Amino acid sequence: MANCILRRACSKPALVFARSLALGNATSKTALFSGSLLAPPHKQQILTSAVRQFAVSPVRNSSGGSHVTLWNAERALSLALLGVVPVGLMFPSQVGDTLMAVSIVMHQHWGLEAIVTDYVRPILFGTTVPKLAHGLLLVVSAATLGGLFYFNYNDIGIAGCVRKIWTTKAKE
Repeated sequence: MANCILRRACSKPALVFARSLALGNATSKTALFSGSLLAPPHKQQILTSAVRQFAVSPVRNSSGGSHVTLWNAERALSLALLGVVPVGLMFPSQVGDTLMAVSIVMHQHWGLEAIVTDYVRPILFGTTVPKLAHGLLLVVSAATLGGLFYFNYNDIGIAGCVRKIWTTKAKE
């Protein structure tokens, strides 16, 4: 029973110590651990309210749009790729090639956009470089989609190219 009370009273001792520092209390670690069983619950409430003042960075709200919807769309596209690519390769057609081109480019664009957003942050590079990186990503994605459309309509298409690669025999 005493073990349960001890865990509940001081489950995260480092956090309790940081809270006491934020409040300006000069409490030693031993006093925190030894007095945690005897501390009244209302003092625990006082310490938890001080955590909100301990934040170092400002709170940022999203600029707009629902990120949950985008996340669900990315997962749906990833799941759809499991069917689109094999069917498009088994039954080559312009519709299948176009569907593969659009879905593959959307998939790679969203993946690279996540990388650019995570690693080219305004806090590290200023406000101009992330905007340029996102603009460059849009240009690369549009050029890739345009190139695949050109290849699909003016050449053998994606499925035809893959089939040709698979049937190529090595020279002996």
